[in-house]
Amino acid sequence: MLKPSAESTKVNLSVAGIEGYLNHKFYQELNQQLSLLSTREPVTVKVILGQTLYDMSYGKDATALRSQNVMIATFEVWQKSRLLRKGKVDSISSYNLDRNDEFATLASRMGSDEKVIKAISLEVAREVFLSLKE
Repeated sequence: MLKPSAESTKVNLSVAGIEGYLNHKFYQELNQQLSLLSTREPVTVKVILGQTLYDMSYGKDATALRSQNVMIATFEVWQKSRLLRKGKVDSISSYNLDRNDEFATLASRMGSDEKVIKAISLEVAREVFLSLKE
C-alpha cells in the first residue's frame, strides 16, 4: 500500500540558487507535488530559488522587531526540447525577532522558511500542471 508505483514519474527536476537545507526541502516538496503528474512524455523542470530577508518593523530603540521572508522561484518547464512555460513566482512570510531570546527568533525564522517553501512549491507545481494542460 505504501510502496511507490512501479511506473516512474517521468519528471527531471533540478533546483539551484540556494544551497543546503532550503534547497533540499524545496526539492522534496516540489518532487512530491510533481509525483501526481501523469504524462506520457518526460518533462524537465528547472528552478532557480532566491531568498531575501529584511527588517520591516522597529522598536523605539531602533532594534528590529519583525522581519520579512521573501522567496522567489524562477522556473522553466520543458518537454521534447520545447519550452512550454517559464516564469517567476514568489511567496512572502514574516516572523518575530526577539533580541532577548535567540532561540525564539531562530524558531520563528524556521517556521517562516517552511511556510514560504510549501507555498512556493505549490505555485511552481501548479504552473507545471497548467503548462501540460495547454
